[in-house]
Amino acid sequence: MATKKKVTEEVKATAKKVSDKAAAEKIEAKKTVRAAARNTKAKAAASKEKAAVKKAEKQEVKAAVSAEVKDKKDAVKIEAAKKTRAAGRKVKEAVAPAKEAVKKPVAKAKAAKVNLVFESLLGGTVTPEDIISKLPKEAVSAYVKIEENTIYWVGKNGEMGSVEIW
Repeated sequence: MATKKKVTEEVKATAKKVSDKAAAEKIEAKKTVRAAARNTKAKAAASKEKAAVKKAEKQEVKAAVSAEVKDKKDAVKIEAAKKTRAAGRKVKEAVAPAKEAVKKPVAKAKAAKVNLVFESLLGGTVTPEDIISKLPKEAVSAYVKIEENTIYWVGKNGEMGSVEIW
């Protein structure tokens, strides 16, 4: 029986060794799994961080491009406004003489270019400027009668009068 006991003890010792070895392998496997999980979590966190950084960079680039586009749009608007104002000034300058010409009656425009001198039968002469200088300030209309040597005038408020030419 001694041999049986010995064999039993050997089997028990071997079983214990196998059990210890299995427990050690089980612990090592847990360590490996936990390390792999930590690495995976770290990689996931790093990946999330990289994604967040890339997203922030994209937003910064987008904001910079947006600001640059806005600045260019503003510059284009300002340039267009300047050109529009310049064109408006040129149009006004071109139209101004025409407006002035329209304001003047045709007879006055032609009279301004001709030297008018009125002469009586007795030889006296008078110019439109001389006639105007003889009128009172309130006169708005004048009627010249050379043969009568008289300028009849009408004032702003309907008053009337006459002045001798010579």
